[in-house]
Amino acid sequence: MEQFPSKNPNPVLRAGRSGRLIYANRASDPLLHEWGVGVGKELPSSIGSVVQEVISRNSPEKLEVKAGDRIYLVAFHPLNGEEYVNIYGFDITPQKEMQEKLRIKEKQHEMLHKMGMMALTCESLQGFMDESVKLLARTLELEYCKILKLLPDGNLLLRAGVGWKPGFVGKAVVEGKKESQAGYTLLTNKPVIVENLEEEKRFKAPGILKEHGVVSGMSVLIGSKEKPFGVLGAHSGKKRKFTEEDAYLLSSVAFLLAEKIERMRAEEELKRHREHLEELVRDRTSELTKTNEMLSREISGRKQVERALQNNVNFLEAFLDAIPAPVFYRNLDYIYQGCNEMFAGYLLGLPKEEVIGHSMYNFKQEFSEEMVQISERFDRMLLKEGKSLPHEIRIKCAGDGKVRDFIAHKATYSNVAGEIIGIVGVLLDITERKKAEEALLKTEKIRKKEIHHRIKNNLQVISSLLSLQAEQFSDEKVMEAFRDSQNRVVSMSLIHEELYKTRENGNLETLDFTAYIRKLATDLLRSYKVGNEEIHLQLDLENVSLGMDTAIPLGIIVNELVSNSLKHAFPDGRNGEIRVKLQRAENDHDHQFMLIVSDDGVGLPEEFDFRDATSLGLQLVNTLVEQIEGDIELEREAGTEFKIGFGETSL
Repeated sequence: MEQFPSKNPNPVLRAGRSGRLIYANRASDPLLHEWGVGVGKELPSSIGSVVQEVISRNSPEKLEVKAGDRIYLVAFHPLNGEEYVNIYGFDITPQKEMQEKLRIKEKQHEMLHKMGMMALTCESLQGFMDESVKLLARTLELEYCKILKLLPDGNLLLRAGVGWKPGFVGKAVVEGKKESQAGYTLLTNKPVIVENLEEEKRFKAPGILKEHGVVSGMSVLIGSKEKPFGVLGAHSGKKRKFTEEDAYLLSSVAFLLAEKIERMRAEEELKRHREHLEELVRDRTSELTKTNEMLSREISGRKQVERALQNNVNFLEAFLDAIPAPVFYRNLDYIYQGCNEMFAGYLLGLPKEEVIGHSMYNFKQEFSEEMVQISERFDRMLLKEGKSLPHEIRIKCAGDGKVRDFIAHKATYSNVAGEIIGIVGVLLDITERKKAEEALLKTEKIRKKEIHHRIKNNLQVISSLLSLQAEQFSDEKVMEAFRDSQNRVVSMSLIHEELYKTRENGNLETLDFTAYIRKLATDLLRSYKVGNEEIHLQLDLENVSLGMDTAIPLGIIVNELVSNSLKHAFPDGRNGEIRVKLQRAENDHDHQFMLIVSDDGVGLPEEFDFRDATSLGLQLVNTLVEQIEGDIELEREAGTEFKIGFGETSL
């Protein structure tokens, strides 16, 4: 711990309340030299008072101390319960130098900003140069500043300056040879910096600098080497070491001067051109006067043509307004170029003046997004393929506040060069026609439902007749034939019953085939289950809707297969289960649906060929499967299983 402060590269000291210095390491020598004390001696009163205040308040204190060419931040820290303080010093010279550089940089930027503003507002070149050298001298804190203008003979005239003796500015001339600083600057086209003019070897000091006792200075070229205006110089009577920042500032000022000078030259040139143009205008005016007389005669004839054209326009507007349907024409950017009163007033509720010249997209409240998209799609088709396809749109009309249906007819129109420049459209109101069509469709649905109802009733009558007729026979086979026929009639009757139950908005051409199969299979089970309560029905059906052309044959197929299982699969009161499964065939590319009717009964003999069966039921099944363009397969592994793949071709 004793070695820690002694090895510290920063000053470390300790002082008592009385201000007597108790300890100081070697790094503290600059501070001790500045304060003129040593260890065991009293600190200066200004430092001692700080020590006493820090101990009394028991709070640290800081102050800056300049020692030689260094600046230290000295921190006084009290120790709790002790009558002395520790003093720590930190060399902040680099930070201070950086702050000074930043201050100078800010001052230079401010000076350049002022010059830039003057360059924009000052109309006199001489005034601008006079103010510029004053600003530069103040910013660089120099006694002399000058602007030398290059003369035709190669010498330079002191055009503007500050600090020079009276009579020099505007009259003094400096040689432009390379032996002078100004000439050397012109030759090298680089900033020239001189620390001591007496020791300079590159050139000699001109008389004007010697006469004013100039020691140091720098100079830069104003303008380009190919087109120089002169030299900007800044000088001091004291020896001074100029920095890169100083040279940059001088170059920046020279650049602003060159820009101002070039702009003034351009303005002068522009003035000369303007005067020349005015002279040409005067000469041309007399020629144009003669030409104007000829044009006046031509204009008179043209006005007659314009009046005729206006009459045609008026006729066109009257013709469009007479059309009892909305008419418009717009350009390819959807800007309306014209319309009739029916389109503007009845559809949009606006005068034509507020429609023409506005885009279709400006009427978002009147035109729905769906209507706009439909119009865009058919417009693209019209422009690309040249086809005018009528299409329906819905618009809420401002005339009566109702949403009405229109059919739009469109065509393109071209300019005199044959280029398509827009689209014209006519909207025909088909609202009443659509209402009539809907009423007719509703009547047609009611008529179809009535037909299905009557067919169902007729089929039920036939079923009843078959049942009555069967009672006249005692032969079991004859009775079974009658019952099979009755079930086939019932299967068709159930389809018409389901179609009759279809809701008002339902499709009378399709039915819920799942519900139909469930009712058909249940009725069959009830019909054949007399005397055997151990035969169960298992249904696994997806929701499927089918058209009549598919549903009726498929219903008869289910009727035949389930009836066969009920009659033959469970002899002698044997119990078992009949399964009906209907699902979509996702992995079968040939068929859309799969119907499976199976049982776990005694099964069919191996030699039995269901495709060449003598029974009417299986012959009917094969025929109906072909009718719906399906495939049927038989599995005999556990009972009997028929798989029927089919598609829906009637929708």
